[in-house]
Parts: sequence; C-alpha cells; structure tokens
Amino acid sequence: MEYRRRMHSRLWLKRAIISLICSVFIEAKADAQVLVPVVSVSPSTTNVSNGDTITLNASAYYALGALTSIKWQFNGGALPTNATYAITEGVLTVNSSIYSTLTISNISSASAGTYTITASALGGILGLLSSSASSTVGIIPTVTAVPAGSVMMNKGFKLQFSAPTGSNLVIQASTDMVHWASIYTNVVTGGSVTYTDAVAKTIPGRYYRAKLK
Repeated sequence: MEYRRRMHSRLWLKRAIISLICSVFIEAKADAQVLVPVVSVSPSTTNVSNGDTITLNASAYYALGALTSIKWQFNGGALPTNATYAITEGVLTVNSSIYSTLTISNISSASAGTYTITASALGGILGLLSSSASSTVGIIPTVTAVPAGSVMMNKGFKLQFSAPTGSNLVIQASTDMVHWASIYTNVVTGGSVTYTDAVAKTIPGRYYRAKLK
C-alpha cells in the first residue's frame, strides 16, 4: 500500500512538472511575439498622380519596455525636402503607443519610392530593440502632348507625346470629340512617341488624344 502511495505521488509530481514546463513554454512563446515593438504603416502601397499630396499613417506599440524614438527614412536615407512628419499622439513611456503621420506634398518621380518608419525601444535586459514597417509610393504614369513637336507637314500632321519609356501608347483621333478611333499603337522609347497622321491632309478638322494601354 505504501509503495502504491509513493508511486502515485511520483506520478503526480511528474505530471505537475510537465504541465509547468508546458505552461512556461507557451507563455514564453506568447511573450516572444512582443519582444520587439509592433509597427505598422498604411497604406502599405499606393500610386498617386504627379503633383499630388499623400499622408502615410503609422503606429508603434511596445508592451515590455519604453519606446525611445521613431525615425522615418526614404529609400534607406534622408527624407526628401517635400516630406514632413509629426507625432500626432502618444508618449515615450512604458507600455506606450506612438502615432505618426508623414505628409508628402507635390509628389514627383524624385519622391516616389519606399518610406520606412523604425521604432526603437529600451527592453530592460534585452537592450535597445527596434522594428520597422514600410510603404511604397509610386507615380501613376501620365501622357503629355509636346506642342513644339506637333505641326502640319507635307506628309500629314506630326504628333508627339511624352510618356514613360516601356509603356504602351495608343493615339486616337476624332472629328467631333465624341467618337474616337485608335490610329497608332506603339511602345514608348526614349520617353516620347512621334507619329505623322497622313489622313489629316484630307479632312478639314481632326482632334487627337493619347493614353496608356
């Protein structure tokens, strides 16, 4: 009987130890998910028209220590001069959240790229920790007529449009600006496309437009 009691006690102790180990492992696994600051930025990717203004919204949270700083970068370096950021809410304290906005005005190809926010935190014995989130801003391709390159010639009306190299450009024509017909399609090389419309010599009036296909 005494032997059975000892065996039962040892079995109970063994189960308790296993249960404790499992509990510690699960808790450690949960804590591992918050060992570094949680950072997010939205939108994560967007395309805007040339000259537009856009605002990126970011947040950072850290539960195990104090957030010490946030930093915005553009393509891994300094922000362009037309980008400014501000901390809209939050304080740099333990168990804190920080909210930041980055505004990019008058966007051009020079300011299109990847914007990254990095949050750093002091995590006690773990030292200085950081994590990042990024947003990619692109420019919607546009087509622009080149007035200096559009002129009537002996062979017809010469048209010139500027557009991103590698894009597929379609030129359309109309006599009433209501009904349009595609008269030329080609891939843009060197940033522009030139086309001479011979039909323009045979009719009194003709309108043109171009778009990316």
